[in-house]
Amino acid sequence: MHKIGNNATVSVSHNKGIARVKYNWNNGQETIIQGDSETEVVISDLSIPSGINTLTVTATDDNGKSATEYYEYAYDGIAIDLSVVNNSYMKIVASDVDGITSMTYRWNADEDITVYPDEDGAISIEASTEIPSGLNTLYITAVNSENITLNKKQEVKGNKRPDITFYIIDTDLFVTVRDEEGVGTVTQQINLGEEETFDGNGQTEFSYKYPVGEEDILLTITATDVEGVSATIRAKNY
Repeated sequence: MHKIGNNATVSVSHNKGIARVKYNWNNGQETIIQGDSETEVVISDLSIPSGINTLTVTATDDNGKSATEYYEYAYDGIAIDLSVVNNSYMKIVASDVDGITSMTYRWNADEDITVYPDEDGAISIEASTEIPSGLNTLYITAVNSENITLNKKQEVKGNKRPDITFYIIDTDLFVTVRDEEGVGTVTQQINLGEEETFDGNGQTEFSYKYPVGEEDILLTITATDVEGVSATIRAKNY
């Protein structure tokens, strides 16, 4: 057996005719090749899976006698790593020491999102995606420079985000934030002005009143619970 990159080639020879050769990776599904009584059978371009693998090859001659060989091979291949950032975002990193060309991901039945490396010959791609609330399935496909793909499916439970409601009566803004874990902070910005932050003190329901006058306003409110999970709303009253 010899290898080039992540491909392996196995040559089976016998002074008598070879009836068939069968092989499998890691005791998986077998592939059978007919020898047609030739004295040599070559199995080429075997794609080596990522990780540490065992290739089992069994040859049977025309007299019905068999011999089995085992080949061990470790191939780094494509790696997909996931990590949670601030309890709200999933960081996805796909890498391959031989080069990575693209990564596609999607949540549940949403549309696919494909990202590409910043430069040719890059060995990793990174993406950050907001985790939907509730129980979700994240699907990822990474493709390396040899056009080999690795698929990964991961169940991810997203925390419930703070619920923000507001209304304006006369010249006052009334804001209420509800969160099962407790409200940490609420930040508001009016008309792209200076941000103001209110402390929710871990209350499951936090409300405040703020004077806004009679002018039209563009409002941005971000609420963050005590676990670091955030929600943002933007609205205008004109």
